[in-house]
Amino acid sequence: MLNIGRLCIKTAGRDAKKMAVVVDILDNNNVLIDGDVRRKKCNIKHLEPLPYSIDIKKNANMPAIQKELEKI
Repeated sequence: MLNIGRLCIKTAGRDAKKMAVVVDILDNNNVLIDGDVRRKKCNIKHLEPLPYSIDIKKNANMPAIQKELEKI
């Protein structure tokens, strides 16, 4: 199960092989992602979770995500 702030690699679609951050959990199969990809709804089957996570709030905006990514 993915949690908010988990770093992932997108494995399918236009943004494949780009890093994404889970911003919100929509239901059992879908999450909202942002980061190097466009902010959008994504099926968890299209994400490869990384062992890293950042400390962000639910529905964080892009500047807050970038600030936390710089700390890594």
